[in-house]
Amino acid sequence: MMDPQDKLPNYVTNVDLKYPYSDLPYIGQYKLLKLPFTGKLIEHVDYWGEGSIVNGGLYSGFRNCYNVNRQYQEVSNGPDMGRKIPNRIPVRDENDCDTRAYIKDDSVKIVTLMSAPIIPNSARDITRIVNERVGMVVIYGMPVESQGIKLLAAELKSKLLLYCPDYELPDYLQEPTMMDSHVAFLNKQLLMDLLFKCVSTGDYDKAVTITKSLQDDNVGFMIEELIDRLLRAREPNVFAYADKLWSAGHHDIVNDFFPSEIKLITKQERVKIIGRYYNQALKLDSNVDSYNNRLAWGDSKDKISHRVSWKFIPVWENNKLLYKILNTEYTMYLKLDMNVEEYGDRKAWGSNNSNEKGHLWKLTPVVLETGNVLLIENHEYGQSLKLDAHVDSYGDRLLWGNNGNVDGNPGYFGWVINAWQ
Repeated sequence: MMDPQDKLPNYVTNVDLKYPYSDLPYIGQYKLLKLPFTGKLIEHVDYWGEGSIVNGGLYSGFRNCYNVNRQYQEVSNGPDMGRKIPNRIPVRDENDCDTRAYIKDDSVKIVTLMSAPIIPNSARDITRIVNERVGMVVIYGMPVESQGIKLLAAELKSKLLLYCPDYELPDYLQEPTMMDSHVAFLNKQLLMDLLFKCVSTGDYDKAVTITKSLQDDNVGFMIEELIDRLLRAREPNVFAYADKLWSAGHHDIVNDFFPSEIKLITKQERVKIIGRYYNQALKLDSNVDSYNNRLAWGDSKDKISHRVSWKFIPVWENNKLLYKILNTEYTMYLKLDMNVEEYGDRKAWGSNNSNEKGHLWKLTPVVLETGNVLLIENHEYGQSLKLDAHVDSYGDRLLWGNNGNVDGNPGYFGWVINAWQ
């Protein structure tokens, strides 16, 4: 017969969180002191947890959390088998698992569950206690397509805690090694921050997977918010993000959520490239020089002819998306001159070949009060396109690469992309 002292919870391996009702049966009918006692949130609740267990070299459970479990349940395996569960939050049984007498609503940062069935009562209680703003729910050892996960996902969606495919757990949540899989539900802010990071660091495969999951969850407004955030951050990778979604066959996501200029470029449709400040569309000269190149101009009047029709051709280089800019009237590619003028600027030309680095361009989105514009920077020379401040006898303006930084004046250096009619 086990000595009563030996049945006490193991607070050598586990941290004693000093909860006064941990060793008592379920007494939810009384008015109890609810967690958290202070204004701070509870760090972690392990649903059906039994504390940290090492069994055969494998780890399960956690040493520093509250464990929701049946009122008479003891540790079921490992060296502490038969002892009371540390930091237990008691519930009547697996079918009557309501912790509202012990845990306040919306008060827990992390809720975990390991290989235990998820029923409507437990799904509702997990959703009730997890914090909507900073919370996370992680389920171990259960396939994402299982009925229990679907049940939990439906409840958590009311708080916008959403499934995140292939989420890499923080180190603390990787401590259990008994389970080789997990399903994570993240709060909106954490999910949006993760997706923003995936795009900005070039982890496009993960960005596409998460975005498709958001679409499947019918939360397209979150995709819209992400794209708006990328645009306002002037994140050039927003074009690569759209291109990867399009290439993966998610045409509806690109069409439904991206602004018109990104859609036009991604779909390689004919466009007009219009200097915002002077409202002139780019064209190539009708005459060629001795190398059969054509100077590029802003046209003072024409915004409809084939001369002002262009396409952006994507070129992937070291996981970065650049573009060649093709004039469809002459089938010539825009480039900057290898020689500089008096102020260090370079003339822009159309050429028949496109095999030089001077033919590659980086696009940066900018949001202005009057609408979106692009800064178009040459990859070889680091100069962004601009129109000359002076006009010729036709009112047209030469196109140049600007010698200097243009980020501070997108209203002057920005380009509007419209569909070519």
